[in-house]
Parts: sequence; structure tokens; C-alpha cells
Amino acid sequence: MSFLRSKKLLLLIIFMMSNFVVLTGNSSPSGDNIIITEVLYDAPNSDATEEWIELFNPTDYAVDLSGWTVEDNYDSFGLSGTIPAKGYFVVARQSAAFNLLYGFDPDLDGSPLALSNSGDKITLYNNVSTEVDFVAWENYVSGWSVSAIDTTIRRINVVDTDTGVDWQNSGYLGDPGDGLYDEILSDVTPPLVNILSPISGANLSGSVEISVNATDENGIARYEIYIDGILRATQNPFLWNTRTVSNGSHTILAKCKDPANNVGEHNITVTVENYEIVSSSDLIKIMSYNIEYGIDPDWKDVVKEENPDIVIFVETGDWDDNSNELLNQYIDEFNAYFADEEPYTGYTAQGIIYDTDGEAIMSRYPILETVQIPLVTLDDDSMFDVSHDFMYWKVDVAGTELYLIGAHLKAMSGEDNEYRREREQEGIINYMDSLGEVPILYLGDLNSFSPDDTGALAPEGDLGYGPLTMMLKPEDPTYGQYSSQNHIFTDVFRILNPTELGYTYGHQNPTFDSRIDFIIANDYISNYLVNSTVGDTTTADTGSDHYCVDFFLDIDALQSQTDITAPAKVLGVSAEAINSSQINLVWNPSSEVDLDYYNIYRDGTYITQTINPSYSDSGLNVDTEYTYEITAVDTSGNEGIKSDSIVIRTQTETTVSDFPLSSGGLIVCLTGLALIMSKHIKKKRRT
Repeated sequence: MSFLRSKKLLLLIIFMMSNFVVLTGNSSPSGDNIIITEVLYDAPNSDATEEWIELFNPTDYAVDLSGWTVEDNYDSFGLSGTIPAKGYFVVARQSAAFNLLYGFDPDLDGSPLALSNSGDKITLYNNVSTEVDFVAWENYVSGWSVSAIDTTIRRINVVDTDTGVDWQNSGYLGDPGDGLYDEILSDVTPPLVNILSPISGANLSGSVEISVNATDENGIARYEIYIDGILRATQNPFLWNTRTVSNGSHTILAKCKDPANNVGEHNITVTVENYEIVSSSDLIKIMSYNIEYGIDPDWKDVVKEENPDIVIFVETGDWDDNSNELLNQYIDEFNAYFADEEPYTGYTAQGIIYDTDGEAIMSRYPILETVQIPLVTLDDDSMFDVSHDFMYWKVDVAGTELYLIGAHLKAMSGEDNEYRREREQEGIINYMDSLGEVPILYLGDLNSFSPDDTGALAPEGDLGYGPLTMMLKPEDPTYGQYSSQNHIFTDVFRILNPTELGYTYGHQNPTFDSRIDFIIANDYISNYLVNSTVGDTTTADTGSDHYCVDFFLDIDALQSQTDITAPAKVLGVSAEAINSSQINLVWNPSSEVDLDYYNIYRDGTYITQTINPSYSDSGLNVDTEYTYEITAVDTSGNEGIKSDSIVIRTQTETTVSDFPLSSGGLIVCLTGLALIMSKHIKKKRRT
């Protein structure tokens, strides 16, 4: 058996004994797209001819790589050929040199990428120039410390987290065109899923923890919790504020995916019974209103009837004229009317040319930051000039910073207008992603329909569903590619009013009855929504050709939220009996950002804790079997479920024995020695 095959077999055995690191939150299962799985950037003889990159296709269909590219920090290379379903594709610099190392030809050669040994990054782009995957090494990107000399670096996790923990030094020349991913992802058995709490048929009120247990031999890549068919969380457990739904019967559905994208499900039915009255001091009212550039003065009466704490106005027209004369006039009028309330301050878009343009804010809470956004960045990094500038405001609500974005997407039907709306939406989603994990509200006239408004709720007209589908349906085969990478968005009115029409346009011309004005909340806020309404005041019909949309935010509950989310299950636990009294344990490091320590259990009993993903248990009995389990604990004291048990026996008293070295073993040892010695005598150009 050759050295490479021996080494490969050993690594295969080790790999199969290990579990994969599984992350929740924003990580995507590798089954969603092609991934980079192995790289030889520091070749044993000549970097200029021996370097290569391996791709893997975890999907169920072959992918034509025409138009795809790979880039390093200096150059790019266009791909060609087809990568099969559940298959590999090797891109090399030179076929002849590659063949001398491995005995077969790569799938594609001629790559000009000179992969730097001192740090570099490879990025894979699809045929529409969207980044699909990347890998970095030697700290070229912060957190990517994996390094190698004369060996490959390889992916070790089926779940793609886009972090350095996905990669390690393979310790040898690798196995291009082969690996474990095809075996793992050929799994067709879905996870077993069970909703632990609440129980089916339970009567619920207030905030309730939804806890899901899911098991799969390859781990769980993603948790999804749906309330009445609407995705509410991708974390487990999830704290559900039942006040965000009406009293009565509701369904809870848990979906769990394994790394092969098999989906297991469990659903239950519960009854919500909330009869307590929420104190008005705990709530703030937030509103969005297209005032049709104030053509009818009754819009001011609508504001007085609604009495919002924060309101975003759309189509403000000339509010910015003469140093914001109209904006200031309206602020003074409202503050005089609401003399017993905190006074409004405001800001309006600048440089407005058309009456139908412009957005403004009035807020009883301090406005900390204002940005006008005339251009947005699309997924291909190009800039797109929007029809109506977006507005961004950061508002301090009793110590909680809310990020509000006012929007007015391109109006009217037609293919060109739909295209513009979709690109505007694509760009502002990217902008929201750039804000990070913060509470976001997206408000305004989106001139498009919600994918949740079908059947009896379906609107009139042909404005299209693209922009809202991007936001609300990341699983959509057409628009999901544009969805947020950081947030789960919720349509506030629809989630609080699942059966009401909620039309915001058409009351002055029923031919166009439709819901095109929205307030969208991200997952930081969506669990604290209360009582959303549309156009429910006396002068709503005359105030504008649009109805306003509003809701109450339970700011007290938002501010007092506590972390109840336990860390994920510890994976990859392995053990080694060092001698007759000591066992060493190691496991995959937890990816939890708030990880505090690990608990160690022996034979079901807690023995100690450690901050490291390893532990040496000493003082044990001779030739005795022990069972170990590990849990992760975060800084809030939440403890994750126990790892899979591992059973191991200490050694007997006699641990020293002769080591008969076979000819194969001698070859392995000599070859390893030769490799070590070569590192000291070889003078190889470092790129």
C-alpha cells in the first residue's frame, strides 16, 4: 500500500469517527451551493505547476461551470466544464505535474492563480458574478489561521460557516477528486424531530419557550420554527411572545435539516389565551404613511387621530424647501396639538425634485443618525441608482437603538418597473445586512405585493411579488438568492392579522384594491409586535390615496429580554486511554459567540468544567469502562444538551509491548522521516 493511500485511509477512519461542527443562526448548509473543499497552495516541488483547487457540488443536479470564476488576491480564472451532482471538480495549474503527483489528470488545468504561501484568499463566483464560497489561509483574512507546507488544507465541516473553523491542514498531499462529502450528502434519511415544549393542545399566554429536539447521524444543519406557516425563528429554543397572534388555535411547525438537506418535521396545535391588558406605558406606536404629497390636508387629521410616537412619511414632496419650512411647520402644529406628549423632532429627505418623492420622519425619541441613500449596492457589487432615495434613521427609544429605513420603490406596473423595484429591494437588503445584528424596521410604499397575500387576500393589479418575496421567503427558488444573510423579516400587519385584507390602496379607486404599504420587522423585533391596523380612523378615506399602517412595539418586553437560547450540542467528542488511570477527551470547539465554558460528565455525573475543548481525566481505575458526555454553557448560564455519549476503557497495568515493524510500517516511517528531513534541506521559493 502506498504512503498516500495509507495516509488517506488513516484520515478517512479518523474523519468517520468524528462528528461535524453544526452551527445555527445565519450559517447555510453546504447542500445549498457549490463549496471549495481542498487546496494545495504550497506544493512539494513547484508551486507554479503543482497547485490545485477542489470544488464539491452537494446539490442533486449537475452544474454547468461556464461563466463561473475563481479569484485569488491578484488574478482570476474562468471555469468551464460540468461538476456532477454530489461530485468533485479539480482545477489545477498543469495537468502533467498534477498527474505525476496523483496518477490521473485534473478536471480542468491552465489556472494562472499563483497562490501565495504567505497568505491568500480564493473566492468562487457563479455565472452572475455572485460570491458563492471562499477560503483564506495564513491569516490573509482575520480568523483564517490555517496553514500548510507541502500539504493541502481541506474543509472538515459539511456545514459551511464561512469561518476558519471549517478548515484544517490535512497533513499530506490530499485526495483531489475524492472525499467524504459525497457519502455524507448521499444520506436520504431525514432527521427525527420532536417539539418538546409546549405540548400539543396546550393553552398558552404571554411568552412561551418553543423547544425542539432533533437527531440525525450527521448532525442538524438548520432549525426552523414556523407559527401558522410563517417562519419565526432559526434558533432553538425560541421565546415566542403569544401576544403577537390573536386568541384561538395556532399551529407550531418545526423543520430541521441535516447536512444533506433532508428535512424532518413535527407540528402541533396550541390555543392562545391572552386576556391581560398591556400597559400603554410599555408600548410605543410606530406608523408609516404615504401622504400623497399632502394634496388633501386631512392627512394631518389622520396623524392626530393615530397619535404615533414615530411616523415615517412617504411622498413628502417640497417639505425640504426653504430650509425645511414645511417640515418644521408641521412639527410645530403637531407638537401644539399633542401638548401633553413628548415633542416631535424630525428630518426630511433633501434635494427633492418631484412631488411624489421624499421621505421624512417625526419622532418623540431622539434621532441619533440620518443617512440619505440614492445608490444601493447589488449582489454583484455594482451600484444601482434608485428611483426614490431611501432614508435611514437611527432612533434611541429609551436606551434601545432602533434602525428605521423609509422606502418608496419604483411605482407602476410593467416589466421594466418590476425590474427596478427588484433591484432596489436587492440593494436595500444588502444595506440592512451591512448594519449587522441590530433591530431593524423597514417602512414605506413598496408598490408590490406580499407572497402571503394569496387566495381571498390576493390584491388587484399586476405589480409583482418580487421585492416582498426577497424579504419574506428566503427559500423561494427565484427570489431567495437575494434574501438577507443576517435577518429573518416579518410582515408586521400580516402576522398580526392573518385573515384580514389590510388593503392600503384602492379605497379611492377599488379597481386597484391592494396592500402595497408595509412595515417589515427583523427577528430582533418581530417577537414584540402588538395590534397592527390599517386606515382605521375617521378621516382615513380622505387623508390620502393610501391608508397608513401602524403597530405597537412592546418596548418594555424588548428591553427586558433575556438570553434563553442554549448553546448547540457539542459534537465530535473523541477519547483516548493514555494509560491505566488517565483518559484524554477532545471535541469540536463550540462556535457560540457567548460561550463561557464546557461541563464534563462522567457516568452521568458532573465532574468539572473547562474553558478548552479538551480535558484529561486522571486518577481512574485500572481496566475500567467509563462513559463521558460534554455540554456547552454560555455567559447567561444556559446549558446545551449533552453530546453523544462516548464509552472508553482505561488500559490494563501492562502497557509496554514490543512493536514489530512490518515492511509496510517501515516504509511509512521512512517516508515520514524523509518528509521531515526535506523541510530542513529544501530551499524553495516562497511566493
